[in-house]
Amino acid sequence: MARARSANGLSRHQYLFFIMPAILVVLGFTAYPALYGIWISLTNLHFAYPDSRFVGLDNYVRFFTWPALPQVATNTVIFVTSVVALQLSLGLMIALLLNKLVFGRRLMRSIAILPWVIPAVIIGLMFQQLFSGSKLGIMNTVIAMFGFETRSWLSNPSESMAIMIASVVWRGVPLSIILQLGGLQTIGRELYEAASIDGASRWQVLRYITIPSLKPILLINLIMATSGTLNHVDIPLALTGGGPGRATEVLSLSLYNQGFQVLDAAYASTIATVILIINLILTVAYLRVLRVPR
Repeated sequence: MARARSANGLSRHQYLFFIMPAILVVLGFTAYPALYGIWISLTNLHFAYPDSRFVGLDNYVRFFTWPALPQVATNTVIFVTSVVALQLSLGLMIALLLNKLVFGRRLMRSIAILPWVIPAVIIGLMFQQLFSGSKLGIMNTVIAMFGFETRSWLSNPSESMAIMIASVVWRGVPLSIILQLGGLQTIGRELYEAASIDGASRWQVLRYITIPSLKPILLINLIMATSGTLNHVDIPLALTGGGPGRATEVLSLSLYNQGFQVLDAAYASTIATVILIINLILTVAYLRVLRVPR
């Protein structure tokens, strides 16, 4: 039996031969560091000491008996859930508005993506200056002009968490806009015309045509937003540093503190492995719940 060949005459094995270099590069930069990090989590490696030895699951026992874990885990759930929900919903709303534009769509798309090209650390410092508790803080200057008392925004646990969420959402929404706007432009106009003829309302069009047609894009956006937020450390570090107290400390920030301040590489790798497992579990759950028809 002749081997199946594509339109350009290449067999499946020949395709594999050509893409193998790219596969090896991806595995070298992703799989190997991940596996090596898991191995480090099973040792007592510390950057301040020259030697290390295998300790098994001691670091994981230490992590799950960590007194601050309930608060850090709660902060992480609130942070990730809020950022992902706001990022996807705001991205979809703005993408729907941009898709309706006849003139200036390219200009508005360029303006919308501006926060995404700004480095995350810079955004953290921007929001820190914006909500600084001193009289030099921009928000305090504005509210003082209207006769209100100035506030120590980042000293309040709930307000500091809300500000941190807002800053990460402000940076992440542009990616959702671009992804979902691209998806909206692939939906055939005949579907909307047929719905209009049938007398469907805007809500019915959104629910039964737009959202189902965007499901593959929404799935990709959901996975990227979740993993990106779980791994996000730049803005929390630059904006609050986890404070006040541990009010805004999330798992990614705990990982940074253990790895680069305490220099406990093994414990930092343990936290990184836990984050990796959470990412994998959520990704599999998304793929099972939001099944995309082939």
